[in-house]
Amino acid sequence: MYSILIVLALGALAVGIVVWATRRKPNRNSNAPREADTAWNDPVTPAAAPTPAPDESRHP
Repeated sequence: MYSILIVLALGALAVGIVVWATRRKPNRNSNAPREADTAWNDPVTPAAAPTPAPDESRHP
């Protein structure tokens, strides 16, 4: 009889520990300003192509 009570108590303790460890904690800084512009989804446009250097081999 006592062994069943011990097993049930340990099971309840284990469930309590799991619930306590995995509970969702509220965000402490919920009113803090969030960074609005991170530019992660801005389109990537290539830079202007550099002007080619004059080819020295053409001019003798």
